[in-house]
Amino acid sequence: MIQRFQIEDLVIQDSSGVVFRALDTETNQTVAVRRFFPFGANGGGLHEDEQIAYNIAVERLATITHPALRAVICGGCDPVDGMPYIATEWIEGPRLESIIACGPLEPVAAASLLAQALEVCELLSAVLAEEAVWVETSLQSVVVGAEGTGRGVTFWIAPLKWLGKNDGQRGLESIVALTEEIMGWTGKTVSDQAGSGLGGWLKWLRGKARTTTLHEAREMLASSIGVGPPTPAKNLVRQATRPMVILKKKKKKSRLPIVGGAVAVLLALASVGYWLIKRNDAANGAMSAEASLRHSQSSDVTALSESPATDRPESRSVGQINREAAEFLATTQDRDRETDARRLAIEKQGNVFTAGDRELLLERKNSEVQLGGRLVEVRFSDNGKGATLYLEFSKPAAKDEPRGYIMRKDLTAGMTLESFQKFIGKNVQISGRVNTPSSQRRPEIEIKNLAAIQEVK
Repeated sequence: MIQRFQIEDLVIQDSSGVVFRALDTETNQTVAVRRFFPFGANGGGLHEDEQIAYNIAVERLATITHPALRAVICGGCDPVDGMPYIATEWIEGPRLESIIACGPLEPVAAASLLAQALEVCELLSAVLAEEAVWVETSLQSVVVGAEGTGRGVTFWIAPLKWLGKNDGQRGLESIVALTEEIMGWTGKTVSDQAGSGLGGWLKWLRGKARTTTLHEAREMLASSIGVGPPTPAKNLVRQATRPMVILKKKKKKSRLPIVGGAVAVLLALASVGYWLIKRNDAANGAMSAEASLRHSQSSDVTALSESPATDRPESRSVGQINREAAEFLATTQDRDRETDARRLAIEKQGNVFTAGDRELLLERKNSEVQLGGRLVEVRFSDNGKGATLYLEFSKPAAKDEPRGYIMRKDLTAGMTLESFQKFIGKNVQISGRVNTPSSQRRPEIEIKNLAAIQEVK
């Protein structure tokens, strides 16, 4: 960490860790580097197996991108003391704490913020195979992107937040507290109608915080404020996953029987949880003492603005945030209505998709579908020398546009390039299974034989 990141300033320090603004010497970009104290300010770092598990989890987190989440650049453990750290993108702008100091958010803005918090947590829970509130929810840890950054409310991944807690403490209590703080309802009884329906949702969540799921909370929130159902977790993962980032460091040989994907992450997290629980038990209540320490030191927390002292973009006002949240919510509702209408139209057309239905085709991955349209080009990859024959509906085709494909090795007698080219300029329907061999964002229809292509009069 010391070699790659040049520390420039201390941003936040408390008993759970310290956050620095730093320069990433590999990219020359400003980043946020957070060093955790997993066992309190006076505790030690992670053991070797714990470090292996933590590194796996961070590598998985580095594959996720979401507009309401700081992108993870890299992470690991200090080779000297074993303290875990994580480096994320730097977001210019004020903290939610300073925004709320001017007054509570309006209901629309609050609902938008809560919806994004729950969505991000469900996304991360799906990726890490562990249901939890995976982001920091304190007002000083949530940043509102400054004007010109293109970012709104942005949350911070907290990879160690759930560790050392029992199941009864791993509910949505932190979301309850966040709702109360941004609406000015802390310690108050509110009616079901308060906050344009948020009051009823908060009342429900207060009673269900330890038992409900993130998706149920999202569904109830959407219903309470009168918007459509939330995007399913599997679609969130598909939209948010980017290629795996390989951390540039020497890795220790894992003693864990880890395999790829979500199973690997689940094993890794289980390993860390097991080690920490054992160590916490041996510490005779050290976590409780740490909670008391955090409370007693709360007045000593250093919380600086995320923006550098010079050349800061202008911060948004509460009014601007409320207006932008209203616009965001309206846009989301319009998009959901258009998507639902398109799904209905596709069903009425006999489940025939077009090249413009990329997102809906991605939802049908591994399913048999029909893709229709005017065929424009048939070509082999790599300027005619490649292993894949593509059937495309525009020229040049957009990089994520749906298309048909067949591997050269699967071409049988009678399946020549000319036999496919005869369909160029004609309206066709391609039948086959939806795959994503070229890109996770590009649906491609696997063609098995010449009969999978039919001309439509």
